[in-house]
Amino acid sequence: MMEKVVRLVFFFSLFFYLPVLSQSKGIHKEFKNRVASNGELFNMSIDRAYQQINQLIEESRALKDSVSEMQLLERKCRYFYSKNQVDSLIISSEKLQKVSKEYNNVYYEAMGNIYIAETYSVNKFYDKAIFYLNNAYEILQKDQSKSKKIFFAKANVLSSFANVYLDKNEPRNAARKLLEEIKSGNELKDPKEFASFQYLNYANLSNIYLLYNLDSAYFYAQKSIHIKPADITEDKSMIDNYNVIGEYYKKRKDYSNSIKNFHEALKISKRIGIDLNINNVNKSLKEIYQLTNQKDSVIFYENKIKQYELQLLQSKYNSLQEVISKDQKEQSRSSGRNLLLWGISLVLLIGCALFFYFKFKKKKTTQINHNLQETYSQLITLLQNNDPGFMFSFENAFPLFSGKLLKLNPELQQSEIEFCALLKLKLTTKEIAKYTFIETRTVQNKKYRLRKKLEIPQSVDIYNWIDGI
Repeated sequence: MMEKVVRLVFFFSLFFYLPVLSQSKGIHKEFKNRVASNGELFNMSIDRAYQQINQLIEESRALKDSVSEMQLLERKCRYFYSKNQVDSLIISSEKLQKVSKEYNNVYYEAMGNIYIAETYSVNKFYDKAIFYLNNAYEILQKDQSKSKKIFFAKANVLSSFANVYLDKNEPRNAARKLLEEIKSGNELKDPKEFASFQYLNYANLSNIYLLYNLDSAYFYAQKSIHIKPADITEDKSMIDNYNVIGEYYKKRKDYSNSIKNFHEALKISKRIGIDLNINNVNKSLKEIYQLTNQKDSVIFYENKIKQYELQLLQSKYNSLQEVISKDQKEQSRSSGRNLLLWGISLVLLIGCALFFYFKFKKKKTTQINHNLQETYSQLITLLQNNDPGFMFSFENAFPLFSGKLLKLNPELQQSEIEFCALLKLKLTTKEIAKYTFIETRTVQNKKYRLRKKLEIPQSVDIYNWIDGI
């Protein structure tokens, strides 16, 4: 009798447990699909993909999905690396290193070390950068599976060594490391994998040759474009390729083709959200417009260059603090002499940061005040003429505007962003109604909905709030 009761209890429990188990598997599968979709989005628009990452990381922890967690943390590192946000990169790379070590995953632990090395190299601590790259390679050597993932991670180590040599202003050594990486590609037997791998390497190599051999740079940029698989969307490598080809034509004073290629690079950068090395394009365009005496364009790119350099300087300053803090923890018994040197470096960097900040601020204020009214006037003229190029011109004038709005509320529609652009130009309700062919009441309703979506308090003037974006 007791045995029969036990069996009944067992089958009764099984009856309820199986649907729960099935549901749990469904939740995990659905989550994996969202992580994969985020990866696809990351290749098309890293800013939009990044907005999802923190929430996905929280869910991965709740589901105890360690692989997805590490994958998302590494994606976060790639985002900060692509955006040149070195201060955020060191924090996220340390997190990746720590979590992957806990999960005993050699691939992601190595990637964490690679990203940490990049932050040290940017801050001119080259010995430290090399230490972490060697550490990454040793970690990868522990894996005897000979998997493709480990192969690509080792290739990343070689790329990072090349970056260190570039930061040290040793482009020939950097090229040697990349040629070593290109040679390692012979291990890939699948033609498509081989093409994808070498497409990236040739683009990187062309970018290095740009520093001392323009003909070789042009050759490898063209080779990269030629070998690029059709199903790979245009990415950072294509930005580099267009930049190299633009420089090639600039050197030959073919400014029309040069500008065309530089604009292609900017177009991809804007679409996918990658800022790495894009300031080189801005500098080259400024130089061409100076040579061709196009003063308005010179001022436009001059402002973009200064804005970029100021942001980069601030990021480097913050990352230097993080690097020094990390190094103090690792070497708490190190001599006071090293700390003094770091302290001096920090003081010098702060001094430089303040110098450039006030210098840029003073110049920028003068130039912006001089040109702002003209920019507004040009944009309003486009609007009055119902010109479809209005938003393109607006985003050129205010390149960070849309991104900042989407960070505040990722669910904003394009029409709402365009409406915010009109408020940025300080157009009155009547003017907006006139230029967009809608009723004034409709404009007021749009303002009301925007206040709710962006959580703008009623006590705050919406024009002043938008102007601060």
